[in-house]
Amino acid sequence: MTMDSTPSLESLRGEIDQIDSELHDLLMRRTKVSRAIAKLKGGSATSFRPAREMQVLRRLLQRHSGSLPRAVLVRIWREILSDSLAQQGGFSVAACVLEEGPSLIGVARDHFGVLTQVLERQSPSRVFNSVAEGECAIGLLPPPAADSPDAWWRFLARGGDAVPRIIARLPLAAAASPSSDGQDALVIGLIDPEPSGEDHSYLVLEASAQISRSGARALIEKAELPVYDIIQWDSPTEGHLMLVEVADFVAREDERLARLREVSGHFNGCWMIGAYPLPFREPGLVDPRVAAKERERV
Repeated sequence: MTMDSTPSLESLRGEIDQIDSELHDLLMRRTKVSRAIAKLKGGSATSFRPAREMQVLRRLLQRHSGSLPRAVLVRIWREILSDSLAQQGGFSVAACVLEEGPSLIGVARDHFGVLTQVLERQSPSRVFNSVAEGECAIGLLPPPAADSPDAWWRFLARGGDAVPRIIARLPLAAAASPSSDGQDALVIGLIDPEPSGEDHSYLVLEASAQISRSGARALIEKAELPVYDIIQWDSPTEGHLMLVEVADFVAREDERLARLREVSGHFNGCWMIGAYPLPFREPGLVDPRVAAKERERV
């Protein structure tokens, strides 16, 4: 006579209960560690480290297996990371909500969780000021577009510790951000961006005279800065400005910036205004609408 080795429904439910308890214990333990970190830091906006968060998520996705969707894994860990950020205190978000344009409230809620304070700001300049004046830890702004009359990125082209920098791009995984409605956002904050291993950077260049995008690209790439995109903006009072997205991480002291000044006499000014970890572009993590927008942008 053989015994049936198939586990019973009751035993499987008991195993689920045990796993839930273990997960709960680990979450409570993680919260205690986050609070201990907050005490050591004294609580500050610099607790938000998007490059570090992206490295955590990349590591988890690399070791992931089984039928749990990758988008679900990202969403679960984003909630955990958002709670950890909240435990460290002093964190709020200014999100741009244009009268005739996208609202970035959904992007903010999806990424930072429902408990984070999100404040609506009706223009990019108000988002910029909210961060520069310390009212909010970070701000969310629409990605630069060639046909935009605002060119908010030019406000970042200046020196000083009180000038926000671009530090992230959201959403990290479109399929894990249902409330973003296909909208992208750049995140600004009063911290220097950190390299995550896979990054893009933004430079603002002031040209001495009008120059074509292809001509500017050739000059910039002579300095070994791989150009991803260029947006031009001309003003009678502010001159000929270009926003250059570089397919690499560029720090403020990067020697390639000095090389750029050496190889060309066409640029009167050069500012490194930020960088961001590349969002996930893998199957199961990218909304088809976002993939289509990315193809158009390139």
